[in-house]
Amino acid sequence: MSDAFDQNYFDTICMEAKPNLSAKALLATEQRIPGLGNCTLQDILFNARIHSKRNLSTLSNPEKASLFSSIKQTLAQMTNEGGRDTEKDLFGHSGGYATILSNETLETPCQNCGSVIVRQSYLGGNVYFCPNCQKEKEWD
Repeated sequence: MSDAFDQNYFDTICMEAKPNLSAKALLATEQRIPGLGNCTLQDILFNARIHSKRNLSTLSNPEKASLFSSIKQTLAQMTNEGGRDTEKDLFGHSGGYATILSNETLETPCQNCGSVIVRQSYLGGNVYFCPNCQKEKEWD
């Protein structure tokens, strides 16, 4: 959320990562972005229209910029709305941010295109995505 996390900082993270690293691994491993976990990155990647398995080397500069923007905007929205609706605060209240991709939205229509949200096991957890909005390969 800090202004210090800017496009240049994110570009450095991308440049220092292995080119065959997936989008999910970039965001959720080695604490490159501390506190960003699997559940949060689902919506970040959805908003950026990037599949969790996409290799960093296949992302164009505009896609990387979109990913950075999605990180900032999605986290700000989650924070402003008191957290995700799939989580509870210390008082047992659910957050106000309506989660886009989770077990709760599995097999429901995508809010953008109407395709069915799917789940796959990947990197020790599940990834949820729209197969139409988030192509696994850039040429799909």
